[in-house]
Amino acid sequence: MSLPPKSSRPDRNGVGGMSPDVDAWRGMLHDALVELDAIPLGGTGHDADYTGWARQLDLGFLTLTDVGSDPVRVVRAPRMLVGNQDDFYLLSIAQENSFSLNGNMRSPLRRGDAVLLDSTAPFQLSANEFAHHLVLTLPRADVARVMPVSGERIGRRIAAENPVLRVLRATVAEICAGGARFEPDLLPELGHTLRELLFSVLRSDELTGQAGVAEVNGLLGHHAQLLRMRDFIQRHLAEPDLSSKAVAAAFGVSVRYVELVFRESGTSPARYIRRTRMEEARRSLANPRQRQRSIAAIARSVGVENPTVFARMFRHFHDITPSEYRRSQTGQSRRSGAMEDPPPP
Repeated sequence: MSLPPKSSRPDRNGVGGMSPDVDAWRGMLHDALVELDAIPLGGTGHDADYTGWARQLDLGFLTLTDVGSDPVRVVRAPRMLVGNQDDFYLLSIAQENSFSLNGNMRSPLRRGDAVLLDSTAPFQLSANEFAHHLVLTLPRADVARVMPVSGERIGRRIAAENPVLRVLRATVAEICAGGARFEPDLLPELGHTLRELLFSVLRSDELTGQAGVAEVNGLLGHHAQLLRMRDFIQRHLAEPDLSSKAVAAAFGVSVRYVELVFRESGTSPARYIRRTRMEEARRSLANPRQRQRSIAAIARSVGVENPTVFARMFRHFHDITPSEYRRSQTGQSRRSGAMEDPPPP
């Protein structure tokens, strides 16, 4: 891998940055991922020419961590599991050739391959040349609610040619390159998309082992449909009768098909519509330019005509009533305004 000079690699919008040596890099791994030992290969890792970084972006539903180092072996040792509070799955996408070791399973990882790791079990990742991985981390409980993960899947290489993994890689690359271009409110939405894609990658890997590429391509088609249906829902939020039936009619498919497409993303059409409505309402209530709009008007703008139903639904999703949320945002806006410099005379 040909690396540009350190000065030309600006830190992205997130936690972390460049590391002066492998000891500091080891600490970065602990803060960003889980406790790991970092053993440099072919050198001490303490010379002035050492290159390493760890940058993490919190996307709400999961975290995305970009980690790179001169040749190194990282180890999740058995001693690190004693009293362990970490309970995550880590999907590690190799940006350079490397190896993973999970139990007795040693998997060579080519550039673009991925491997699913478990924070509650020992594992190793190593690279004889520059080591570079993009790691998606999310709670094991989140995955378990959507799909079972067998022990055989942990540590098994997911090939770069997997079409759903290609989509995930492209999305991750766009987010990594985005940096400060993304508004903070957009990050959880990006995290939700990555989470759904990660589930699709795991399902497609299982299908590849069972039945081949045709089913994988079908799954990829479902994801494309999901994105189109979500866009339709966003554009029709103000319609009170928005439902699975309305989506099915718009796309010329059955209600059962719509429910299948959303179920593969870990939710249902009805829940996605409610959640999207409450997110849009939250943004409107926090917008200073909409401060004069009544809460009832904002409720109608997201398709909820009954103010009592709207208040109950908003509290279910945000643990606060609409009026309390608006007051809290108004107070923050005033405090922020008080700190600004006065306008010039």
